Amino acid sequence: MYLMQIGISAKLLSELIQVTYKTAWLMNHKLRYAIEQRDAGLPLEGSLQLLGEFYGYEFHRHYSGNGAAQVDKSQSVVVGASVNEQTDMVKQLKIKRVECTRAGQDAGGVIGRFLQHHANDSSEVKIFDRRNRKERSGLHVLWTEAVRWLARTFGGIGPKHLQAYLDEFCFRRMLRSGSMVELMGLCGTTATIIYRDLVGKGFGVHPIEWRSKRAESRRVVAS
Repeated sequence: MYLMQIGISAKLLSELIQVTYKTAWLMNHKLRYAIEQRDAGLPLEGSLQLLGEFYGYEFHRHYSGNGAAQVDKSQSVVVGASVNEQTDMVKQLKIKRVECTRAGQDAGGVIGRFLQHHANDSSEVKIFDRRNRKERSGLHVLWTEAVRWLARTFGGIGPKHLQAYLDEFCFRRMLRSGSMVELMGLCGTTATIIYRDLVGKGFGVHPIEWRSKRAESRRVVAS
C-alpha cells in the first residue's frame, strides 16, 4: 500500500502481487488514465507561473545511472502552476509534454500552446527562463523532483507514455497523503478503457516478412 502511494513500477508490482508484467502494466496505466481524465477537467487559472523545459536521457541519467536507456530525442515540456499571489505557494500543478510543430521553434510557441490547452484566462502569467540560473523558482525544484521520481521509480520514461507519468507525478505531489483516497474515488467514476486504447493504434501491427519471388517459388514447389 505504501508503494502504491508513492508510485510503483509495473515490474515491481508484478512481483509483489504475482501477476504477469502485462497485467501489472495495465493496472498501473488504467490508474494513470483515471488521473488524466481528472486533470483534463481542472485547467490552471488565476496567477500562473510557467517554465519551459526538456526531458531526455541527459536529464535522467544522472539519477538512474549509466544503465538508463537513451530515448530518441529530448521532449519539450512545460511546467505550469497556479500560485497564491501573496506567497507564491503552488495551488495547482501541471507538467505537460508539448509537441514542437517545426524545427527550432521558440519557447514562446510551446508556452502559447500550453496556455491554450491547459489554462483558462489568467490575471497574470510569469514565465521563467530555464537558462537563467540567477532566477530560480519553485517550478525548477518541482521539475527536478519529477525527473528524479521518473528515474528512481521507473528508470526513465520514453516519449510514448511520458505524459501519463507526468500527470501521475503532479497528482501525487499535490495531494500527497490524500492521493490514495482520491484515486480510489476516481476508479469508481472513470469510464473503463481497454489495453488496445491505452497503447494506441500501433498495437497489434506486425511487420510482414519479405520473401523474394525465387524463395517463394522454392517454398511452393517444396510443399
